[in-house]
Formats: sequence, structure tokens, C-alpha cells
Amino acid sequence: MSSRGAGRRQRVARAPRPLDPGACSRLLVRVPNWVGDALLATPALHALRLAFAGAEVSILAKPWVAPLFEASPDCDRLILYERPGRHAGLGGLRLLCRELRAQGFDLAVLFQNAFEAAAIARLARIGLRAGYATDGRALLLTHPVPLGDARSLHHADYYLRLLQGLGLEAKVERRLRLSLPEWASEAARERLAGLGLGTTPLIGLAPGAQYGTAKRWPAERFARVADDLARHTGGAALIFGSRGEQEVCRQVAEMMTTGAVDLSGRTPLLEAAALISRLSLFITNDSGLMHLASALSVPLVAVFGPTDERQTAPLGEHSRLIRRRVECAPCLERHCPTDHRCMLAVSPEEVAGEALRLLEEAAA
Repeated sequence: MSSRGAGRRQRVARAPRPLDPGACSRLLVRVPNWVGDALLATPALHALRLAFAGAEVSILAKPWVAPLFEASPDCDRLILYERPGRHAGLGGLRLLCRELRAQGFDLAVLFQNAFEAAAIARLARIGLRAGYATDGRALLLTHPVPLGDARSLHHADYYLRLLQGLGLEAKVERRLRLSLPEWASEAARERLAGLGLGTTPLIGLAPGAQYGTAKRWPAERFARVADDLARHTGGAALIFGSRGEQEVCRQVAEMMTTGAVDLSGRTPLLEAAALISRLSLFITNDSGLMHLASALSVPLVAVFGPTDERQTAPLGEHSRLIRRRVECAPCLERHCPTDHRCMLAVSPEEVAGEALRLLEEAAA
């Protein structure tokens, strides 16, 4: 979670007064800026929708995560925070605040933790402003929730705890939610048909990780596992990643002997999601795509090293996590300062074996 725990934290002695759902008819929800974190906030978003039944829920999101909510039944309106773009700089910030002010929101719920999120809600003159009292922003919030022990929770529970701190009922199923629009599903069908893979078993690979290289299992190990699984299933491998991850995706594709289709940087987020939804299995690092596959109930094996699985483990019923305990992990570093022993301790044989067990479970 990019801004969680960052900067100064405003001390709050007591919990805020409970929110009254009956007094709010127009809600603005500021979602996190990372794909994984945005998906991890979806259980809390659903709980918010249930608590404010009948209210209009608008979501403020950066353009790269906004598609996740395009078809969500928990979102009535999607508002883009285009920075960089039309909302860049001081003038752009003022423009955004004017646009939000014109909507007449009663309440802003800030799942994003940054000071800026609270400042925007205040400058937009939204009467009720709720969020964690992090980054020195408590004075900008009408309902600042003390952080307490929430920072140690799984991120999905972290967002749900915020609602509990506001006196809202948050008893929802602890699963990530992602609805795919028909255009994305149709685009995925057409792409696979064009590749001659319409009926082929598909193995997905996500060898990148936006946060940094420390979270990346070696490319050659992804390639070995994918070759083993392709030979076992008679299937084909699809490689997923962003434009910034294209180099490592290219490396995996070139190292494979069974061939692969490298889709990194070549598909919109929702088309990639629709393609992932058609996979038999997904092999991944701790990444946003891991949570996306989990939200789509795709069987997956995730390799963890420097990150803490207590906070970011995939939540899917058919998710398996592999890690080896070493003295320096979890370190949460972006780039390993030593020998990457936490990731190198996980062998291709172990990942392939776990993947095959998952396939057997799915076939049973």
C-alpha cells in the first residue's frame, strides 16, 4: 500500500462519532492508486454500498485503476482524477475541487491514505469527510479514524476496519470483487480466436511487479515452470504485464521452449482481466495482477519473498502462496540490497508441483 504509514500521523484520542447513513444521499469514495490496493478495497466498497442503501456512490480514481470500477454494481458514477493531465498542478487541483464541489456530495470516504485526498475533499467543501488519521490530515477530516492496530491487518481488512471505526456495519464476504463489461469479454474472445487459442488450455504468467525488482521471481524460473505446465496440459502460455514490465516479460517468452504469447503492454486492463478469467492457472509474483486473478476466482500460485503475506496474500479459495523463511524477510525493500535469497530459495519444481496439484483439484 503506497501511502499507508507514510509521513506524519496525527494522533487522535478517541474514535469519531458514528456516521448516519440516513443523512447522506451522495457519496464520494476515493480509491487507492494501485491496482492491487484498489481491488483490496472492493469488499469495503461493497459494505459501504450496503450501509448507504439508496444513496448514489461516485468513485474518484486515477485513470489506470478506474476501469476496475467501470462495471461495478457498487459504483454509480466514475470520476477520473487526471493527474498527470487536466488536473495537474495547482490550477488542475483547483479545477478538480470545483468539479467535485458542483456535485454536492454529502460525504467523502477516503480509502486512499494521502494528505492530498483529505485536502481535496475539504477544498471541494464536502461536509462530511472520513478516513484514517494518517499523514497529518486528521484536522481536515470530520471523522478521523485512529489507525490503532489496523496497519498490521491484511489490506482488505484494513479498509473494512475503517468502516467499523465509523460505526458502519461491515459484515460482508471477505472476497475481492470485479465485474467485467461485455466489451472486454468479447475482446478477449476475439484475441484468442485470432491467435488460434480459442479452445486451448491456457496458463498465465505475471513475471513483473510494479513496486520493484525485489518482488520478482527470476525470469528463467517462470519460463521453466511454464514449459513444464504447457507440456503437461498441452496448453499455451500467455504472459501479462504493464508497459514498464515488458522487458522481463520478453525475457520469459524468449527463454521458453514451448512458445508463449507475450501480451505485456498490449492490452487494456479490462481486456487483460477478461483474458485472465479464461485461464486454467496463473503463476505470479505478489502484484496487482495476482489480486486481479484472485478477484476472478482463477486458480493461482504466487511466489512471495520481501513482502508480508499477512497483509497482501491472495484471498481466492484456489490461491496458493509459496515462500521460504529467511532471516531478512519480509524486508519490504523495492530492490534487494544483498543476494535475493528469499526468492531464490523457491524452486521451479516446487512451484510447478503446487500448480499441478491445483489443476488436479480443479478437475476433480
